[in-house]
Amino acid sequence: MVFKNIRLKKCKQETSKGETSNMTALTHSNIAYHCINFLKSEEIKKEMSAIINPIMDYFLKQIHIYLYFFLFFIFISFVLHLGVLFLLLKYNIRFKKLYNKLNKLQL
Repeated sequence: MVFKNIRLKKCKQETSKGETSNMTALTHSNIAYHCINFLKSEEIKKEMSAIINPIMDYFLKQIHIYLYFFLFFIFISFVLHLGVLFLLLKYNIRFKKLYNKLNKLQL
């Protein structure tokens, strides 16, 4: 119903401007322009959100436990990498001290 009303409004606007509403006269750029304008209208946005919201809610209800596991594993991976970084820095400092002591002994 909304699509029909918008199409009629567009046709009335085009004929009031003196343009023909012949579909064969439209080029690819005009078709794309009309499609973009059609999708930008508020009525279409409301109808699309009314269609998509229940689908997204169902989808998120089905996968929410997997999302929690995924976030948990990402967090654990971050903590482990951070621990490895601290260990490497700790041993790097010890290695530098040991290297400096060996250089002093050799001189």
